[in-house]
Amino acid sequence: MKSTKLALLATAATLAFCASSAKAAISVVTNYSKANFSFVITTNGQSTSKTVTGGTLYTYPTGTVKIGNKQLLDLTAHWASTTWPAGAQLVVGWDAPWDGDVLVVDKTGTNVLYNCDSGSAYFYVEFDYEDGAYTETYLDADPGYDTWKETLESYFYLYDDGTYLPYTDLWSYGGDKQAFKQSWDASGNYTTWSDSESAVFPYTGDEYFMDSGSYTTFSGKVTASGKGKSYNYYWY
Repeated sequence: MKSTKLALLATAATLAFCASSAKAAISVVTNYSKANFSFVITTNGQSTSKTVTGGTLYTYPTGTVKIGNKQLLDLTAHWASTTWPAGAQLVVGWDAPWDGDVLVVDKTGTNVLYNCDSGSAYFYVEFDYEDGAYTETYLDADPGYDTWKETLESYFYLYDDGTYLPYTDLWSYGGDKQAFKQSWDASGNYTTWSDSESAVFPYTGDEYFMDSGSYTTFSGKVTASGKGKSYNYYWY
């Protein structure tokens, strides 16, 4: 069984990054949902052995790394060769041209600093990878609204081959629970929307984290929620 030093995992777990000066905003986003990432990566550590009566005892321990918003913000700062301003956050942008991309934005939530689904290293989540069963209530009137709850198949992917991390290829299919509502006024003009996503990714094997080899397991959860005044381009 291929093994990886636990020291490598400890180094990765801290992800205490340093980078250069902050990057200016590249665009704006009007409709977005704040995103929260929570992942656990488990991989084999350095094997050990000792002599016992009648033979040798081998052990193959595992180590874990937890990755959340802080670590992903630090990682994207290295991808962008910059540091993010105080209050930078991860959101999912629903406007064109973002169309569901994960973005780094400033503390206002509207100034886009970085698109995480771009370049040679990237990560993204597709809450609606495949449609599923849903319940819906639609008021066909002015004013009116359309609201639904749906369970969908989702997908997550993170890739970095030396841009900052040693070879890393993490992916998983999962399931998402969504609740969405779009409203409009007496003139038929869109007024408000709200959305919540909760995607769970079960244990997925044959992963690679910092040259760990394929004896690595990935699992986690991505949630997002938001509301806005106007029209949600992506969902409606």
